[in-house]
Amino acid sequence: MKGHLYKFTIEHLEDPKGNAVEASPLEFETRNHDDIFKIVETMKGKIDLDESDARELALGIKLFGEVMLRNSKYELFQEFRPHFSDFMKSLKKS
Repeated sequence: MKGHLYKFTIEHLEDPKGNAVEASPLEFETRNHDDIFKIVETMKGKIDLDESDARELALGIKLFGEVMLRNSKYELFQEFRPHFSDFMKSLKKS
């Protein structure tokens, strides 16, 4: 499969009360047609979000968008795709 290969590791550090959580990290590898690091860097000044929120938004969009593209045959994604496309166009204009 073509594209950039990424490895994600997510660690659960605290529960909602601030207590430490001991859990195994969630790790997975995925491919994406875009350079996610470049997208995150570009997103920083794109809209009025702090750096952390911009990073989260960029990662969320790229992960979701790639899953949607790979699974476009599913009705749920077919229904949502025009809205996602409109959102992406607006984001790129900002």
